Amino acid sequence: MRLLGPESRRRLGALALLLVVGIATYRSTSRPESRSAPRFRVSPPETSQAGTPPSTPRHRVETLGSSVASVHVASICEPSPGTLAAVWYGGTREGAKDVAIWFATGTGDRWTEPADLVTAARASRELGHYVRKVGNAVLFADDTGRMSLLFVTITVGGWSGSSLCLKESTDGGRTWTPSQRLVLSPFFNISELVKNGPTPLEGGGWVVPIYHELFGKFPELLWLEGAPGSVSARKTRVFGGRTAFQPSLVALDPTQAVMLCRTASGQRDLYLSRTADGGLSWSPPEPTGLPNSDSGIDAVRLADGRLLLAFNDTPDGRANLRLAVSSDAGRIWTRGPFLENEAGAEFSYPFLLRSRDGMVHLAYTWKRKAIRIVSFNTAWLDAATPATGATP
Repeated sequence: MRLLGPESRRRLGALALLLVVGIATYRSTSRPESRSAPRFRVSPPETSQAGTPPSTPRHRVETLGSSVASVHVASICEPSPGTLAAVWYGGTREGAKDVAIWFATGTGDRWTEPADLVTAARASRELGHYVRKVGNAVLFADDTGRMSLLFVTITVGGWSGSSLCLKESTDGGRTWTPSQRLVLSPFFNISELVKNGPTPLEGGGWVVPIYHELFGKFPELLWLEGAPGSVSARKTRVFGGRTAFQPSLVALDPTQAVMLCRTASGQRDLYLSRTADGGLSWSPPEPTGLPNSDSGIDAVRLADGRLLLAFNDTPDGRANLRLAVSSDAGRIWTRGPFLENEAGAEFSYPFLLRSRDGMVHLAYTWKRKAIRIVSFNTAWLDAATPATGATP
């Protein structure tokens, strides 16, 4: 029997790797024909805030302190009317082994003392395997108050070696289910990350915009359904390549939605893609004309149908944070007010939520030292938005 030489073994190994990658990605790129077309559940109309006429501008700024040196990537949800819950990660620095996911709740301008909800050691015990560090986390709640925490764990390597895990709470965050690792591929099951919030589906369940970083950088959709402790998950591909990733998903009606993405290319633009069939197929990503400095963004639909975007309005750095609005589903954007603008500082990774009372809440990283939450209504937004500033 003739043995293979070193070069032949290398080629055979490369072919085997390609075969495995192809099989592993098949599930995310193929369309499940047996499933009916998904339908997005669109947010209800805006109501007045505690008897205040909607035409009265409302604006509030809160800063959530931290006992650690560095914090980043906040997410917020509304588990019950008038109550917000927030998560973020923090430690000595981004990617450090001591990073934990922190949790706090607030009513009005009163917030609880942050508590470490997930640590690497705790995740290791709950998952039954070694976790070196934890990262991005997204918190969301359904109409019953059930909160879900979707978060990143890493065993080896950097962000491209990540996996997604899930915890849930049905009592306002007092107790949580053990961490559950989501199996999205039968082979590698790595390089799945999350940054922005989900969209609810008619009939129950969620679709979460996630992204991949190992074999290219591109957006995906995570479909979740099931009762607490028994959630099933699958993913589908939006588009591939290295053009855009870290998506924000905004439903326009039950079948139409737009996806805004951070740039992954040398062209410093925000990218936009559209679906008209509940997320089963998407248009090729196109630049919006708004800049992106390879930094996180988020968007939400306002009660009047307009889109609201939070982004760094610069092709380089993260020294400002700004709002923009669109009245035509993202074709033309009008720049709104700056929320932060300080040379040499960092204001990054915005996360947007529209609460039941119509208020908009924006959480973001403030100089890596704290999490800031800005709350406002559309009356304040319209009053603070310049008459000019449209971007085709």
